[in-house]
Amino acid sequence: MTISMSNRCDLTYTTLYNDLIKEVFSFTFELWVARNLWDERYESYSIIENGKMLSNVSIFKTDMLVCGQPVRAHQFGAVATRKSERGKGLSRLLMEHVLNKYPDTPAFLGANDSVTDFYPHFGFRPVQTYRPVIDVEINNSNSKIKCHPDDDIVQKVLYGKREFSNILDSVNTQPVKMCQMLTNSLYKDHIFYLPGCEAIIIARQKNNILFLSDVFSPKQISFIKLCKHLPFFGISRVEFGFCPDWIGVTPCWEPLNEPYFIRGDWNLPEHFRFPVLSET
Repeated sequence: MTISMSNRCDLTYTTLYNDLIKEVFSFTFELWVARNLWDERYESYSIIENGKMLSNVSIFKTDMLVCGQPVRAHQFGAVATRKSERGKGLSRLLMEHVLNKYPDTPAFLGANDSVTDFYPHFGFRPVQTYRPVIDVEINNSNSKIKCHPDDDIVQKVLYGKREFSNILDSVNTQPVKMCQMLTNSLYKDHIFYLPGCEAIIIARQKNNILFLSDVFSPKQISFIKLCKHLPFFGISRVEFGFCPDWIGVTPCWEPLNEPYFIRGDWNLPEHFRFPVLSET
């Protein structure tokens, strides 16, 4: 059985890829591909027969900071097999192929509850992740300046970011963050520009809770300053989608009930969260 691989925006391949992803996950990467964001960092491995992609495993070659130290890791994603082809060992074949190709590279992935027994077969082990939270009063009357991912200011600030967490962060996942902003309903309608501090935030409010998924800033910015410019009212709690030490926050850490797996040597801190906008 032949395994195909692509690490670029190849129209023929991406058409087959999107067809599989749509069937399994009910969305596609069309907007991401149309912007030519698929580059050599993102590798898709698949089994194609009779002009149809049957199964896929993808990795993104992620440059991480773990306790301030650089780590090259592979984030696995888009592990998908058509319903009609399941039970034939296709995902297993692809996982083994990728891991044999990169046997010593640390790897990680987020999973759903239905497949938590699958990944330990390949040397992955579960790891506890946490939600950083802080109690803070935010009552601002600032007008919201909503943005689209394609806006020049979003691109400028996203690719100009130079400050990262010393707990755990990713430094080269701008294409992945663009994909999330383009396709994920939790983010795409919640992108705002804060002219007072030249930052972009991805944030949404539910009752008294602000879900602050990410902050892009080309320079060091403190949460104290950020709070003055957040266009939200009636907030008493902020939940972060990233480790917020780089904006001067020492949060409380609440355990997350979200299956996460790692493989290889990581030397992880006691409490951390993988940045949600960098998830494939």
